[in-house]
Amino acid sequence: MNNIDKIPYAEIAPFIKIYGRLLRDGKLVSPRGLLIKEIENANYVLPPYIRFANFNARKLNLNYIKQEFLWYLKGDRYDTSITEHAQLWKGLIQPDGGINSNYGVYINRQFDNVISILTKDKDSRRASIMILSSEHLLSNSNDCPCSYALNFRIRENKLNMTVHMRSQDSIFGMGNDAPTFSFIQEMIYMTLRSTYSELVMGNYHHFVDSLHVYEKHFSMLEEIVNNPTEFESIECPRISSKDEVDYLRKTDFKKQGITHPVQYQFVNWLTSK
Repeated sequence: MNNIDKIPYAEIAPFIKIYGRLLRDGKLVSPRGLLIKEIENANYVLPPYIRFANFNARKLNLNYIKQEFLWYLKGDRYDTSITEHAQLWKGLIQPDGGINSNYGVYINRQFDNVISILTKDKDSRRASIMILSSEHLLSNSNDCPCSYALNFRIRENKLNMTVHMRSQDSIFGMGNDAPTFSFIQEMIYMTLRSTYSELVMGNYHHFVDSLHVYEKHFSMLEEIVNNPTEFESIECPRISSKDEVDYLRKTDFKKQGITHPVQYQFVNWLTSK
């Protein structure tokens, strides 16, 4: 663990560092009667296009990550098709048939506003996508979104993003959230490039009130930290243009037999098995 700061592998170093801190400094608590090891007010920074924490001890389910992001793109609170890919979502369906933690509902609704704000005022601090609301907390729902908000800023000609979360499971939640939020940052970035041609991708800053690992994954966390070089890279094409962003936002990916434009390499990667 003393060598964590010296790890040369840029694509996994940010994850290893925060995992090392969780293993070293985490405190035992039991919210909802479930034993976890937790660090409060955790933060990490992901450089541009660094998004996959794919370790041998915890292999990412890339197909699930793709399916979840496609589900978010649709942005339909009442679309429960995600339950075909992960059983846990079945327990989160609300009495009205909706799923509160479908981040796409909030992202799709506020995407254009973020673009408008930063187009009118390049230095704005108001370009935010709000997710958690008082209604979620007051309803005592079993599906209370873990994320507060995403904020986007242009500084030194870079589009930086900050994600604020109240809670995050470091083993499975982080592995799925990091790609999802990074993809959203890239979509915002490529859209703004049509206005600011010299704009470049900035960092992804992540803050979480409770970063934790469940008891059943304590040994997995130790294995990741103690074997930091045992990982596999995941190749992911970059979004090519604002046109590809528009295609992502408007296409009904549930339709069968669609042939996507060959130049949209990210779309073709996202929809591949």
